[in-house]
Amino acid sequence: MRKFKDFFNKKTSNKVAWIALVIVILVIILSVSATSMASYLKKKSELASAEAEKEAQNLLNQEELTNTSKMSEEELKKLNEKELEEKKKGDKKTTTTTKNKYYIKVNYGAQVVTIYTYDKNGKYTIPVRACICSTGAATPTSGVYRLSWKATWGKLFGNVWGHYCYQIVGDILFHSVPYMQNRNDTLVSAYYDRLGRKDSMGCIRLTTIDAKWIFDNCVAGTQVEFYSSSNPGPLGKPTAKKVSNAPGKLKNWDPTDPDPKNPWRDYKEEEEKPDKDEDKNETVNNEVSNSEIGNNEVVNNETTSTETGNNENINNEENSEVDNSEINNEVENSQTNTESGNNENNEIENTEQNTETNTQKPTNEENTSDTEQNNSQVVTNSEINGL
Repeated sequence: MRKFKDFFNKKTSNKVAWIALVIVILVIILSVSATSMASYLKKKSELASAEAEKEAQNLLNQEELTNTSKMSEEELKKLNEKELEEKKKGDKKTTTTTKNKYYIKVNYGAQVVTIYTYDKNGKYTIPVRACICSTGAATPTSGVYRLSWKATWGKLFGNVWGHYCYQIVGDILFHSVPYMQNRNDTLVSAYYDRLGRKDSMGCIRLTTIDAKWIFDNCVAGTQVEFYSSSNPGPLGKPTAKKVSNAPGKLKNWDPTDPDPKNPWRDYKEEEEKPDKDEDKNETVNNEVSNSEIGNNEVVNNETTSTETGNNENINNEENSEVDNSEINNEVENSQTNTESGNNENNEIENTEQNTETNTQKPTNEENTSDTEQNNSQVVTNSEINGL
């Protein structure tokens, strides 16, 4: 009995020890997991706040900028200097005295932006890029300003959005053609079709690729000069595709947008097929027009080859008809001669009639004129049938 109790107590103590060990292990695991989860949530919160801050920096609200529509040139220059100073303080970067690589000229007379770089003498005489643009009533008419703030998206007047915004002075910006939302697939196609003429409130609208180029390559402090001339500049005036009538979602995208999702990338190859069909249609139309005007001849390849190739057949058929008429005349004459009994006289008459018939055979020129008349009738019939 005592042995049984000792064995039972020993087994019970071992079981409790195992349970305690398992509990300790679970507690350690839970504590480690809780610590890791807390660290993960903290990092996630920090990343979210950093993203929010970055997003806030990449959004520019035009309504919060100074209205420049009623400012003089001197006031605009002072405002631009103030904005540059605030930009330098916000960046907390030491400024350098190195020369800016590019110089931007906005020709609001020709609606062209030309970008220059400097030559060996340090003067901005080498044209690098020309951009079609649209300016507006509040666009500065003269003076030189410097780029300051920029943002990937900016909320513009009229509750629309600009892509790759770069502030010039006050509420005057470089940016893309407006979008309905800060998304690449919400382009306002009507505005895009009016690129190259005065259409904005004052900002300089560009294609997305041109706005991105300035955004990526021109640093803050790059000079921007405004002037007016009928001469578009050394690189001329580029053109922009019309998108309002584009099929499907194409009209909601800027054709120059480098986004890989841009549907214009796949459409460029398919664009050539309708052109070939149009060329064929134009060829057919030209052939029909030539058939109507060009001496009553059908220029369509099949019709021409068939009809012109059968001129001789038509002539042969007409000659056969004449020969048949001669044979019929001979038969009729022979019958008449048999009835009247004047075979010899009828043969003489038949010979004379055959001679007259042969003299009445149409010449090649007459056959040709008849053929042309037949051909003109064929063309007329074809026109009536809607060729």
